[in-house]
Amino acid sequence: MQKEYLSAQKDFDKGKYHDVLTVLNKLIDVNKDPRHYALLGATLVKLKMKGEAAQAFQLAGEQASPHRIKYLREAMRLHFSNNDDISLLRVGGRVLQDAIADPEMAILMAGALTRQEMSGVEAFRKTLAASTNPEHRRFAVRSVKIAQRTPEENQLIIDVFKDNPEDKLIRTAYLTIQRDVNDYAEIEKYEPIVREEIARGNYESVLEEISLYNIRWCDDEKINAIAGAGRGKPVPDAWRAKRRNKPHRWSDKIRLGYISADLWTDHAVMKAFRGVLEAHDRSKFEITLFCNATDTNLKDHNSAYREAWGNIVRIRGKSDEEVAELIKAANIDVLIDLQGHTADTRVSVMNHLTAPVHATWLGYPGTVVNTDIDYLICDRTVVPETSSPNYYEKLCWMPETFFPNDAIHRPLPKPVPRRVCGIPDDAFIFSCFHSNWKYTKQTVDLWIRILNQTPESYLFLICRDQLGARANVRKAFLDAGISGDRILFGSRVADYAAYLDRIALTDLGLDTYPYNGHTTTSEKLWCGVPMLTYKGKNFASRVSESLLNAVGLPEMVCETTDDYVARAVHFYNHHQELKEIRGRLEENRFTHPLFDSERFCRHLETAYGMMVDRAKAGIAPDHFDVPALPPRTAPFKTAE
Repeated sequence: MQKEYLSAQKDFDKGKYHDVLTVLNKLIDVNKDPRHYALLGATLVKLKMKGEAAQAFQLAGEQASPHRIKYLREAMRLHFSNNDDISLLRVGGRVLQDAIADPEMAILMAGALTRQEMSGVEAFRKTLAASTNPEHRRFAVRSVKIAQRTPEENQLIIDVFKDNPEDKLIRTAYLTIQRDVNDYAEIEKYEPIVREEIARGNYESVLEEISLYNIRWCDDEKINAIAGAGRGKPVPDAWRAKRRNKPHRWSDKIRLGYISADLWTDHAVMKAFRGVLEAHDRSKFEITLFCNATDTNLKDHNSAYREAWGNIVRIRGKSDEEVAELIKAANIDVLIDLQGHTADTRVSVMNHLTAPVHATWLGYPGTVVNTDIDYLICDRTVVPETSSPNYYEKLCWMPETFFPNDAIHRPLPKPVPRRVCGIPDDAFIFSCFHSNWKYTKQTVDLWIRILNQTPESYLFLICRDQLGARANVRKAFLDAGISGDRILFGSRVADYAAYLDRIALTDLGLDTYPYNGHTTTSEKLWCGVPMLTYKGKNFASRVSESLLNAVGLPEMVCETTDDYVARAVHFYNHHQELKEIRGRLEENRFTHPLFDSERFCRHLETAYGMMVDRAKAGIAPDHFDVPALPPRTAPFKTAE
């Protein structure tokens, strides 16, 4: 048998693969030597029979042999390249401890788990982080879900970066977590290097950066448009045309499909969107919600009877292909993504020929890279026409603002004593209730300038006390000579009404840059608290301007950073003027478009109708303006 095996090896070396198979078939019938199966596997690879080759190496690894792990590793590699993740995981599961310790097996196991959206990747991270292969280290870092990372995962990213400071992709992840916890010293150390690379045309780190995290610090729309492009593949124009030209059965009603993980009442998106969703004209529109929300969020953070919003289709745990089939089965006319590149997004479903019209709106302030989307619903403030070359989508300009608000389910603030919230009774209180990752060094430096010129004032911030974020923010003020007593920290309040009561106790809101407030800016204005912002250079940095315009306070939009500081100081010194603005804001609450969800819904429905009319006529998507309804002549709601 040794002679026959050596003969088969020689035939393999000569490329006589079918002769090898003839010999091996006879050998294996009488002797299941692992070497025979291994040679069979190698031969089947040459014959481009990957699945059968994987099975052969798997059989080789099931025999006693000093090369057992080597054979199983090759079986796993072939299963991975053949997209057979389940078979790969079964093989690895049999030798789990070896797979955890072996970087080559660990990357295959972790990759399969990731591709299948299964848990367990964390078991392989330490091995991958310590690997000599840079791709392994990068995977270890990239596999961490930044928004949900544990202290151990946070430290892993730090340790990998410290050992690999020249790796641009690992540096990007490191900067992301430092921005998330406001470690300004580390940000100032490394961010200038990134900006200098970009200035030289070196976009390596940006191409691999998660798009959402790029717009948190970068206000250059050209860079925002390419951020994350390396994490997928562009959608060919021919593919878009194939979707648009597919036969489609239209009806008298327009069938809308909203796809999101945020379809529960306590989420910021639903605080904005709920009133519009409930205002849809059901005689003209059929609504289906493709819901990717977790069971926990639906159980613990939802107070609405969601079936009143439309037909609910749960898609959590389903593959993109499965979700696409559900959308096609519902014969959706317009599929609207509400998330872009945010947590638990299913925007990639749109790359599966799902509906004749694809749009994105509301949950993500930017263009959505590598996705088949026809329209971005925006307005001419957040995305002026001059910005259109930096957007993959055609622009649907809403007439007053792109951002909806709910005046039905949002309670008005009630007067409560300041001491209940730990706020000094007679002091002037600046405030910002945005997420602390929006407190960039640029923003904090402006706040320091304001506090230095308003000596009796305080600044109330919402800042989580996690992974050192609150201490880092406090240190920035202390290092600038601002007394720590003047920085008041609060946490998120589960009781939404109590949260709004606390907002109303402050005097003047200060916006962040480059990522403005969205729902939080709206809540400030709803509570009668004016908000100062200044003009931005990209979508995320122009949102508050759009909201202020829609509530009739354009004078709160400053032209420059110096003007932003000067206006804040001016209002500190002119309380009566600020009081008059607050009074006007309260009057505008129920007369101006910002909180008029029914009016917004009619504009949105007009937008959908215009999209559908173009699709029915076989006209390719293009930029368009939605015409405004006549101004209201009376309040749309009264204060109760």
